[in-house]
Amino acid sequence: MGYILGFLLSLPLYASFTGSYSGTGRAVFASGRVYECSDIFLRMHVDAENFRLREGGYICGILQASFDAYRLTIKDGSLWHKDKLLGIINEQEMRYEIFDPLDGSTYRLQLYKKGPYEIAYFEEWHDGEKIALTVKGRLLSQ
Repeated sequence: MGYILGFLLSLPLYASFTGSYSGTGRAVFASGRVYECSDIFLRMHVDAENFRLREGGYICGILQASFDAYRLTIKDGSLWHKDKLLGIINEQEMRYEIFDPLDGSTYRLQLYKKGPYEIAYFEEWHDGEKIALTVKGRLLSQ
């Protein structure tokens, strides 16, 4: 019994992000145009060493996105891709940003645990001068 308890206590608290989530939300462009998101979905797996997005995307009116699967390495609560620090992960929050030097744009993703079965989703695209697009949603565990 002590072995099982020790194993459970050794699991990282951010493993609570593991699972399949879907929900609704809203996409807002810099122009002020707003689209309701009929579906925002993520399928993730987190262990002591990696954050993996296995599938994700959204449908927000005419705006649709599908995310390629990817993996980020976890070191001391930080998210890394190769030797580049991208963000953080803890029991309540996962956030990272990626800068594209080719076009000067920045992509930001933030996930917040709102409860054992709910995640707040926040995505932002910055075009180098202003925030071009924001997508917010409420996702529930499936």
